[in-house]
Formats: sequence, C-alpha cells, structure tokens
Amino acid sequence: MSFMSRFPGRKSTDTEPVYGRRNFLKQSAVSLGMTVHEFIKHRDAKPPQEEQTDPVRTDWLRPPGAVNESLFLERCTACGDCVDVCPHDSIQVSKQDERPEIFPDHTPCYVCEDLPCIAACETEALLPINGPITDVNMGIARVNHRLCTAPAGCNACVSKCPTEAIQMDFSSFTITVDEARCVGCGICEYVCRSVNDRLAIKVAPMRSFNQDRGLVGL
Repeated sequence: MSFMSRFPGRKSTDTEPVYGRRNFLKQSAVSLGMTVHEFIKHRDAKPPQEEQTDPVRTDWLRPPGAVNESLFLERCTACGDCVDVCPHDSIQVSKQDERPEIFPDHTPCYVCEDLPCIAACETEALLPINGPITDVNMGIARVNHRLCTAPAGCNACVSKCPTEAIQMDFSSFTITVDEARCVGCGICEYVCRSVNDRLAIKVAPMRSFNQDRGLVGL
C-alpha cells in the first residue's frame, strides 16, 4: 500500500509545482496584457484642451439715440430695459459691463418707426429722435472696394438700406454711401455677410469718430 493510499485525504504534491507554474504564467500574461493596454490608452490619449474663450469684440454699436460714449457710460445703468423691448433682439447685453450693444453682422438695428428702445430708457442714455429717421447716428457704413463684389454685379445691400444711403454707381460698378443719410444701422453689413464669403461693408461706430479729426483707427 502506498503512502497516499494510506492517507486518502492528502493531495499529491507531485502536481502542485506544475499547477503553480501554470497559474503564475497565466496571471503574469494577464497582468502584462493589462499593462500594455493601459500604456497604449495613455499614449494615444489626446492632451486636455484648454477652454477657448471668444475674443473680445470692440466693433459694437450703441442703440439709436445714444449720447456720446463718455456720457453714455455715466448715464447707462445697465438696466436692460432697451434690450427687453427690442422686437428684433438686435440689442444685446455686453459680456464685459452688461451695457447694451449691437453687432450688426449678427443682428442689425432695423430702425423701428417708434424706436421703443429710446422710449424705454429712463436715464437719458438714449435720447429721443425728434427729426427724421436719418437723424439716428449709430455709425457710418464703410465699403472695402477691394473685397466688394459689386463689379461682378452684386448690389444686395442697396435695396435693403432703410434710408437709401447706399447706392450702386453703375458707371463704375461700385457701391457708394451717402454719409448724410447713413444711420449706421448695419443692415448692409448683415446682408453682405449673408450673401458673400468676405465682408466688404462694415459700420464704423460713432465713437470711432472725432469731431475735429474725422474717423479714428480705420
């Protein structure tokens, strides 16, 4: 009778080293595979991107009836009343100081007949327009003839101008702006951006002007 037959409850030690080596090799292979997988995952992972912030724009317009900029900053309380009554959502709240501003390439001023934004202002930051609509003075449209596609026949901005300040000179196929009639609403700018790849007409805000020196910074 063998030793193991005399002690049936005892396992043979002959197979233990073999099983141990197999189990060790199996676990090592799994561990190595997981390590390689983690290495590849981290190697191919894209670096975290920094949150991009929109650049601060300075080409905004003030609403119709705005007093000169320094006085406007004194009087405007950033109440948002003019923003709330604008039927076209043209007037937006500034991200910098919460005062009203208009970006005509996104949504121009449509120069409402009753100008509700002015009526809503209680601090006289926006003053009533007692004369014709051409007395509104938000800015003046400027044409970049190098980018303008009028020579190719485009005159989409002309028919949209509410004061007929923009005309097509068919003798030279160029767009002209009558500064005496231009109110700076920016409808021409909006239309140009909508129909052309490059913006060829843009409103210069009134704060860019100096009474004695003309247009500043263009």
